[in-house]
Amino acid sequence: MLGFSHRPPPHLAAMVHSIRSLSANIADLLLDVLFLVDRRGIIVDVSAGCERMLGYRATELIGQYMLDFVVPEDRDMTLAEGARVLAGQDRIGFENRYLHKDGRSIDLMWSARWIADQGLRLSVARDISLRKRAERRQAATYAISEAAFQSGDLAGLCQVIHGILDRLVGAPGMVVVTDPTPQQGFKVVYQRDHGEKSRLPSRACLARWRGSASNPDALAPDAVRHVAGSRLNTWLMLELGGPAGTIGALLLRDRAGTGYSPADRGLLHFVAAQVGLALERKRLHEDLMRSACHDELTGLPNRRLFFDRIRTAVARARRSQSRLGLLYVDVDDFKQVNDRHGHATGDTLLREVAARLVECARQTDTVARLGGDEFVLLLEDLQSPEDADRCADKIRAALAQPVPTQCAPLVISVSVGIALFPEHADQVETLLMHADARMYAKKRAQKCGANGAGPVSGRT
Repeated sequence: MLGFSHRPPPHLAAMVHSIRSLSANIADLLLDVLFLVDRRGIIVDVSAGCERMLGYRATELIGQYMLDFVVPEDRDMTLAEGARVLAGQDRIGFENRYLHKDGRSIDLMWSARWIADQGLRLSVARDISLRKRAERRQAATYAISEAAFQSGDLAGLCQVIHGILDRLVGAPGMVVVTDPTPQQGFKVVYQRDHGEKSRLPSRACLARWRGSASNPDALAPDAVRHVAGSRLNTWLMLELGGPAGTIGALLLRDRAGTGYSPADRGLLHFVAAQVGLALERKRLHEDLMRSACHDELTGLPNRRLFFDRIRTAVARARRSQSRLGLLYVDVDDFKQVNDRHGHATGDTLLREVAARLVECARQTDTVARLGGDEFVLLLEDLQSPEDADRCADKIRAALAQPVPTQCAPLVISVSVGIALFPEHADQVETLLMHADARMYAKKRAQKCGANGAGPVSGRT
């Protein structure tokens, strides 16, 4: 008690006013922002730092519902936290997101206490956007690395990465193209825009990028611009590199159309590197699988893949009680081609034989090269034995046409042996033996009836 009967002396009143003014100045200088909110959630007072943090002046916030400035996805948990404070619990370290005046979201951390005798909630907000952004980038980097390591499908990986980038830096549009060479052109691996489809770069626009692919400097972070309607869209372009050089490009459209910050570009460069690595791994995997299961010369399934398919086909035919056919095809006197014209011409001939056999088969059939000049066709779901005979006739007619080579067009003949499941055999090995035996029987019959010129000849 100071002993004043009515009011403090003038000099003490001035001192109290000065202290209050000093307190207000201190509050306004704090990096954190102080809010006073009533029981209804209406802002009663706020320190001047709110303009620095949220872009609003204090006069724009006072009298407004505080919840209106919370990011919609965070409003339910913010209401729950407010109820705890209203019940008398001090809350320290609660995090949510508020909307800045310019539309972006700001990450805030709160400490709050209910002042019962005043009927107000005192809340202190701290901007933690930089820390949260770093945490999100770290989490995104980990998620992208994990997806790139685990994904075997490049398009699926691009979809996962696109979702991560759109949430993190705002990238509604993303395009991934590969093979930027004049000979191969380019292939669109992934192309999607969460906005309007018309905003996607046109193929002509991408072709301009392909034309500059021979210049490494042209694939430094750059922009591809195109007009969709009356809107000019800018796509950030990032090179996808591999051991042999440029293998493609990653194009991104930002949400606001203002471009990406240097920090965002750093993350996007990392993403482009991950996509490039995933593309190289996918190509390596495909090359290994192709070399392990396909013939290098003709590209047809090799012996290993053929035996896997015929075992599966026989098991399926046995279950469904259906018929399948096996055609064993051998080029007559193929050794003469190599002896007369060289192995390069022999290789050309084998590639042409393989191509014509594929044309004679259905898409559901398997055409394989077992080795040398021996080919097989696996025909599933035959309606009658005559179907296999018709296919054999089609093969003979197709291969009777001259084969163009660098030396001269070659006229060849083939021997075809046919085996049917289940008529001739019900096991894979015996089925193959039967088809092979029938093929050699045809070959012997053709040799007995052939003239001295032989079945292989060249036309000049």
